[in-house]
Amino acid sequence: MNAKCRLLCLRELFIKYTDINHYISMERIQNYLNSCGYQAHKVTIKDDIEALILNDMNIEYVHNKGYHLRSRPFSLNILKTLADAIASFRFLTVDDSEKLLKLIESLCSIYEAPLLRREIMLTNRVKSDNEQIFDNIDMINSALHNNQQISFDYYDYDINKQLVLRDGVKRTCSPFALVMCNEQYYVVSNYEKHGDTYTNFRIDRMRNIKLIDLYRNTPCEILNLEQYIKSSFSMFSGKSEYVTLRLPLENKYCNIVIDRFGKSVLMLRDKKSDNHFIIHVPVRAEYPQPFFSWIFSFRGKVEIISPIRLKERYTKVLYESCVQQYMN
Repeated sequence: MNAKCRLLCLRELFIKYTDINHYISMERIQNYLNSCGYQAHKVTIKDDIEALILNDMNIEYVHNKGYHLRSRPFSLNILKTLADAIASFRFLTVDDSEKLLKLIESLCSIYEAPLLRREIMLTNRVKSDNEQIFDNIDMINSALHNNQQISFDYYDYDINKQLVLRDGVKRTCSPFALVMCNEQYYVVSNYEKHGDTYTNFRIDRMRNIKLIDLYRNTPCEILNLEQYIKSSFSMFSGKSEYVTLRLPLENKYCNIVIDRFGKSVLMLRDKKSDNHFIIHVPVRAEYPQPFFSWIFSFRGKVEIISPIRLKERYTKVLYESCVQQYMN
């Protein structure tokens, strides 16, 4: 038992105090083990290091420098990317973000840890105040695994920045997937009041989630999650339909289309114009405001070809917006 504990202590020493640029001498190793209550001879320590190497720790000895951990399962660049992602997630509270960042820091040395914190600011970011986030995710995952429905309270903010229970009632839904979109976490579900379709609820707005001893209700439309995410602009709900768009035949617009819809999107040269191309993509046009905002961001460079009623609705929205700006 003593040998196993000593080995764990030695492992922690290499993870915490060595890296590609920082070494530790045999004398320092002995002093560290002594401080942990373990007396060890150099031969014993070398045997322990060999045991760690056999267990996939990439420990190297360099003459006149000492021992160090040459590589880790996660590079510093990967850990930095994870740290940046955690800092940007709005559904996490500041405290939850801090806890996750500390976990990531534990995967690198004390010399590399400050590099993960560089340029990361949590206090000035928009963050959730829902302390139940991880409990919510755990409960939803249980429902997904057990094919169960869930009940929950869904909240909105009022003008006084206070949380108010939406409609004053508890909701029941059948969860089918957890999805990250626009720095927020959503549960894609079937909510009976919205009919035979899928509805999205933001997890940070959910409170008091409970499992219900009922099987999930499955909509007739089979959930193709990849397709659903592509067509669900800003994660608003509603049935999707195909929309035809005309865009300028320029690389920057090709980039935008592929970033939004993926490489599987069909892009065809416009037969009526050598300077444009056509795409035919699914959009949740039942709630078109996010889609219209996306189109408007191109300042007239992107044109809706069909369906005609959606094109006319967009034209009406533009006209009303121009009139309102003129009146102001």
